[in-house]
Amino acid sequence: MDLAQEKLLNLMNQMRSQVPPEPAAPECTDVSWTEPHHFDASAIECITDLANALAGFMQRTLRDLCDDAFEVNFNAMTEHYAYLLAEQIEQDNSNHYFLSLSMQGKGPVGFVEFPFETCTQLIAQMLRDPESQIGEEDRLSALEKSILQDIIIAITDSLREGFSTYGEIILEKGEKVIHGQWPLPFHQLEDMCRISFQAGNTETPLEISLHLLDEIVDSIAGVPTMRITPEQRQKMPEQITECVGAAAMEASVWLSPSMMAFQDILTLEKGDFVLLDHKVTTPLNVQINGQECFKAWPAQSAGRGAIVLAGQNTDS
Repeated sequence: MDLAQEKLLNLMNQMRSQVPPEPAAPECTDVSWTEPHHFDASAIECITDLANALAGFMQRTLRDLCDDAFEVNFNAMTEHYAYLLAEQIEQDNSNHYFLSLSMQGKGPVGFVEFPFETCTQLIAQMLRDPESQIGEEDRLSALEKSILQDIIIAITDSLREGFSTYGEIILEKGEKVIHGQWPLPFHQLEDMCRISFQAGNTETPLEISLHLLDEIVDSIAGVPTMRITPEQRQKMPEQITECVGAAAMEASVWLSPSMMAFQDILTLEKGDFVLLDHKVTTPLNVQINGQECFKAWPAQSAGRGAIVLAGQNTDS
């Protein structure tokens, strides 16, 4: 090592000692923007109290219909955008049964969901024959559908009674049970909450879910009411798109990484050529906020460096 390199290394070590250590990363909770955050912890506690009360109303109805030992417990409360729920039902829950809910002056506001496995077990319990082969080939007979409709209406009526008693909210049920289709006329960025219940025994619990617009339970959850006109609601997706469109995003162009010996880096001077591993026949990687999104070729425009997009990056 010559004197110049030794001097440079000493200087680098001195500079490194002057750099203060990085502060510890602040503690924060990961937040998903693919779901609403309408309710805070206090509101969720109020909704939990409501859900436990609703479970009691359902339990009384199921014991009358099926079995005196039937138990119903509140399972969880989650928030979702309507369009994601609609996609899930179309893709994964196509064999579920639904009964819509509405309110006077508001129209449809939610629905009750019954998975197919829950339906078959409820029918069997109703017939007092838990071992019966109901729903063979994932289909119900006309008689089984008729029995199921009576069960779904009875359970939905128990939820309506609970809302009327606990929260003074009057819900109306739909005219018919819907099979495998999104039961509401809206499916965009509406905030919805899902309250799920488990019924039956702990070994093979049945799942029943109540889906409602968040605003319907605002009064129970202690959330201040925000009145949004239909015109304002219709403009919301466009306004969100405009806000997102104005957000600044970092765009960068990357060549393939190359390795160099440290002593070669120390001898680099202006005008030196550095041989890279990136082939001239390979397009560049364009990153948006650190994510590789496009492929591009280097170019010039108006005397400035530019790129010509060659298409989207399908590798990531």
